[in-house]
Formats: sequence, structure tokens, C-alpha cells
Amino acid sequence: MPPPVPSAGRDIRILRAAREVLAHYDFHTLSAEGPLRRIEVRGGTAPWVVTVHDSWGEEPRCTCPDAARHGGRGYCKHIIAFLIHDDVVRCQLLELFLA
Repeated sequence: MPPPVPSAGRDIRILRAAREVLAHYDFHTLSAEGPLRRIEVRGGTAPWVVTVHDSWGEEPRCTCPDAARHGGRGYCKHIIAFLIHDDVVRCQLLELFLA
């Protein structure tokens, strides 16, 4: 069986996260209740809130329109950038490549 073909949409989000969000945006912790963290991502058209679970208890979520288009599922550039940025949750990027 041939290897799966990468999703063009996913690849574009990864590149945008690396080029735009990591280079120009700031991450501000809003709350950290147990393993659940809410981070405000500032620097784009509006501040968006990314919610991540440190121990992979829930899928990451974002309040941006791109995430909303996918029913709150899927990794927008804000989620990807935060996962790249944060040492604790960086391993959750694996979900991008396993899905």
C-alpha cells in the first residue's frame, strides 16, 4: 500500500503557523487549571483563544474562524504555532501526521 498523501490544507496551516504566528504573534496564558490551559494568541486580526490539555486528555481547540469552519476540530495555524512553541505539548503535533 502506498504511503498516505499529505493533506495540502494541513501543510499550508503548518507553514502559516511557522511563518506568521511564531514570527509575529504573542502567547499569553489566560488560565491553567490542572492539565487544561487556555492561551490567548495575539497579533492577528483579533486575539484568539487556544485551549490545550497537557496530557492529551482532549483535542486542542481554538476560537478562530478557521477552527470554527471545521466544527472546532482540526488544527488551525494558532494551535499548530502554540504546539510548536510550547515544550510540554509539542508532542501533540503527532496528531497532525497520524490523522
